[in-house]
Amino acid sequence: MADGWSQGLDAEVGLGLKELFKDHLGPEILGDAQRFVPVDTGRLLKSLDAQVRDDGRLPVLEVGSFPDGDGAVAYAAATELGFHGEETVRAHTRLGHPVREHTRHANTPEQPYLRPALYQERDS
Repeated sequence: MADGWSQGLDAEVGLGLKELFKDHLGPEILGDAQRFVPVDTGRLLKSLDAQVRDDGRLPVLEVGSFPDGDGAVAYAAATELGFHGEETVRAHTRLGHPVREHTRHANTPEQPYLRPALYQERDS
């Protein structure tokens, strides 16, 4: 990109990049991602957020799954991109019956929700 492109954007849009990301683009992409995400338990949906990281250079808009009280939502990327391979299933109880930890072959098709949200045409 040409030098000074962010200042040109500031002048054209009338807002700083941080404000553009925080007030307009972030909420719009987040809303679309929340609309497109497949819901089973609702944990992935609840983990979606938009944040602006500003280290003093150029601000960065981050939209995606962020850790919740139980930690990172490990299957967020597998949902978006699909997963084919071995996975470990932790020990748990299902319908009142104990299930031992085991390994299984997974063939999970992709269910994109972030990419379609990002690729939406925007007016702002």
